Amino acid sequence: AHAAAYALTEPAPVAARIAACVRLHAGLAAAAHAAAVGAGALARPPRAGRHLYVDLTPLRAGLSARGVGDAQDLEDFLAARLGMPAPGGHRFGDDLAAPRVRLSTAALLAGTDEERARCLASPAPWELPQARRALIHLKSVFDDLRDDGRRGESP
Repeated sequence: AHAAAYALTEPAPVAARIAACVRLHAGLAAAAHAAAVGAGALARPPRAGRHLYVDLTPLRAGLSARGVGDAQDLEDFLAARLGMPAPGGHRFGDDLAAPRVRLSTAALLAGTDEERARCLASPAPWELPQARRALIHLKSVFDDLRDDGRRGESP
């Protein structure tokens, strides 16, 4: 209770950490958005929060070729390929047939406590090795879903 009361007064250290977290997750969400949209998926630009909602309808041919027919299949496929949770949109009220997922920016920060602390302290955390690797992997997974005719085209 004492710790909660202290945090609720928003002292400078708490406010600084909140600001760092917001900056970190905003940058990661923007980079994840660029990766998804660059591959041809649809997603609104992130505005707040730690999640990116991605509609992979334009990539349906690539998904179908990999046996992905609905949001549950997509959830399973992306979770296995990305190595992080990718809950299907059906879990949030979307139609099961719609290939939509919610990606968490927190999952892009895998690593040690020390690595995550460096991310919070960095002015460009998405450029640190573990975040960069995760974003490159995310981009690669989305790019692999593009139709062969679209590979190499700029978005």
